[in-house]
Amino acid sequence: MDFLTSMPASLICAILCGILIFSALVFMLISWNENYHAYEYWDRISGFMELVENNISYPLECDEILIGRHASADIRLPDLSVSRYHAILTVSEGIWTIIDIGSKSGVFVNGTLVKQRVLRENDVINLGNRRLVFRRRMEEEDVY
Repeated sequence: MDFLTSMPASLICAILCGILIFSALVFMLISWNENYHAYEYWDRISGFMELVENNISYPLECDEILIGRHASADIRLPDLSVSRYHAILTVSEGIWTIIDIGSKSGVFVNGTLVKQRVLRENDVINLGNRRLVFRRRMEEEDVY
């Protein structure tokens, strides 16, 4: 007599459900681990930076960020002194660079007109009449 045919159907069902639950738990653990390491990797690459203007924080969460007045800009600054497509921020191995992409009023870093500049923490960036500070993002536990 075959082993499986001699077992009650409910027992087979319980075993299969257990295997399915175990597989789901393993999948969830692997996903969590991958997400955790991806976050650590992005933190290492990006330096966990943000732009801040008048207590408005713009987290820098991708490796290329378009800044401008246009609705399609990643960081939208609705001010006529800011060009539609004013500047691009890029990051590579933790080094952020700002590049003027043909704006009318220019990009100023710490008061100096630049076409391209590597940014350092607490640099002040002026785009038209807007003043942004480049800084390390504050963690929630740092606030309290």
